[in-house]
Amino acid sequence: MFDEWLKEFAQERLGGRPVPEDVRLLATAQWEGRGHPFEQFGITILEPSAQHPLIDTSYLSEKERVDPDIMANCAASEQMAKYLKAVAQDEDGNFYGYWLHPQQQEDQQPPPVIKVDTELTYWELGGHTFSEACLYDIAFDDDELFVKVAAELARLHISIPVSSREDLAELSTDPAPEDMHRRLYYAERERLGLPSQR
Repeated sequence: MFDEWLKEFAQERLGGRPVPEDVRLLATAQWEGRGHPFEQFGITILEPSAQHPLIDTSYLSEKERVDPDIMANCAASEQMAKYLKAVAQDEDGNFYGYWLHPQQQEDQQPPPVIKVDTELTYWELGGHTFSEACLYDIAFDDDELFVKVAAELARLHISIPVSSREDLAELSTDPAPEDMHRRLYYAERERLGLPSQR
């Protein structure tokens, strides 16, 4: 059953790319009901068929839907969804995804993980894997918490090779997601005939 879900997850969430091993282990534990360490922080792996958070406009009021500036931003977000593959979401509506822009280095495997908050701020997370990136996000300067969660991940056979957030690698993004969104937003404003904000 879960093999089919993972196949669908790879297709729907990752554009057909293979599911990274740590994401596979986290997703399987979650779907089997065993749970995984990030759930205690409200972070859950998205279902394969879940709508991409960047294209969800259900929260907009009727007034906002006729505001051209807001709709220009929504159009930019929808285009960003092609490059930022959503993998997980937390209980506050922030989500985590892989940055797969075609100009990004193709040999970066897995690619950088980005956190997007509800204000559409793009946070570039440290770490070589999805699990390391989540640890980077939740641990801050709490090494004790870092080690505790890393030990819990080890029970799922997910290895974290360092003992603190500051030891995680900082991956580069080129182009940066924030810059790409801004460029798409300005282009959409121009298409709608709105005054330039550059």
